[in-house]
Amino acid sequence: RALATKVDVSRPHALVGVSMGGMVAQEMAALTKPSKVVIISSWKGRAEMPWNIKAMRGWHPERFVRDVVVRRLFPYFRLLRWTLGLEDRASQEIGQAMLNTFPARDLRVMIDAIVHWDGPPAPIPGLVHIHGDKDRLMPISLIRGARVIHGGTHFMVYAKGKEVSAAVMDALREG
Repeated sequence: RALATKVDVSRPHALVGVSMGGMVAQEMAALTKPSKVVIISSWKGRAEMPWNIKAMRGWHPERFVRDVVVRRLFPYFRLLRWTLGLEDRASQEIGQAMLNTFPARDLRVMIDAIVHWDGPPAPIPGLVHIHGDKDRLMPISLIRGARVIHGGTHFMVYAKGKEVSAAVMDALREG
């Protein structure tokens, strides 16, 4: 709701979101009525979530997130880096820098929101989903109706930026 107040709803607009931002864009769509919503490396509801994310409901995994874990141990979490698609040194440094922008308290709120999100309140007209076929966090096998970026991981906005940008521009140009 706070983000929606920053959108000029008197003019036609689009919402674009990546990962959790895609979830936020879908929630905002009910409030701002955009002409288009584009989600990237995200999901459209609980049915597209992998079993391991669904299994976290009720377990409160966010309780284990502390600043020391995020800041000092992330470079050693190979499985997490692999899952997110941070496959080279530059991607890993950007991923670490992104994590460093959030205090652990904010990350706990985000993790709780992701794990417990059921999907948008209603179907979203004009929704375009762009997803990588190598996304290990949100496997393509569970995703329905997406435009596929071949070789795209969860971090494809960086690793395949030109392809993702072209797909977004194509989506925004469509009626």
